[in-house]
Amino acid sequence: MKKSCAFAVASAAVAAFAALLAADAFAQQQQSFKTILGKGYEIKTVTFARGEATDNREIFVVTLQKETSVAVCYFAAANWINLSPASLDDSKRCDVR
Repeated sequence: MKKSCAFAVASAAVAAFAALLAADAFAQQQQSFKTILGKGYEIKTVTFARGEATDNREIFVVTLQKETSVAVCYFAAANWINLSPASLDDSKRCDVR
């Protein structure tokens, strides 16, 4: 039960991230994770995902918020676990609305 619940949560997070990328109704910017943190955004959730939705890759989806603005960042699992400087500085790593 725990595995299926965790998979459902991860699938929902990946689906939400995909919907965020697909929606054109709102202005969207890409920024680095470090830039977003520097602007005062707070991490709200960190979700691990692996399965069909990620082409069986292990990823982390990080959701941040500042007032009414939301940022969603995605990282390969190894890059998030090791806090890879190249990933944290990548200006195309996060989508901000």
